[in-house]
Amino acid sequence: MSEGIVPLRRRGEKRTSLDRVDVAAVQLLASGRATSLQAARGEVILADMRAQRDQMTVVLADVRSREATGDPQIDDANVNLITAINYGIVQIDVFIARAQVFLAEIAQSGLTQPGAPE
Repeated sequence: MSEGIVPLRRRGEKRTSLDRVDVAAVQLLASGRATSLQAARGEVILADMRAQRDQMTVVLADVRSREATGDPQIDDANVNLITAINYGIVQIDVFIARAQVFLAEIAQSGLTQPGAPE
């Protein structure tokens, strides 16, 4: 059922981002919404990336909606910010596509393991 050990932390111990992913992944696995710990981790990370993309899209819309100020430095900064946000969204889209391929490969490998139903 599991493909790894999820270390438990004592209360008050510092938690990392990976700990948060593992906790959410174990919840998916325990509730039957994932077929393996690896797949559950992938789903959690994919959901996080989609949420971050949504946040960046909101910020991009806000910056794009701003009218020119007439101050060349501020207007240039806004143009540069739009460019940077667009680049960030493209990068997240690449990571999302890779994560989807990864999850498809996990699902496919689960079907081809000896003793797995076809």
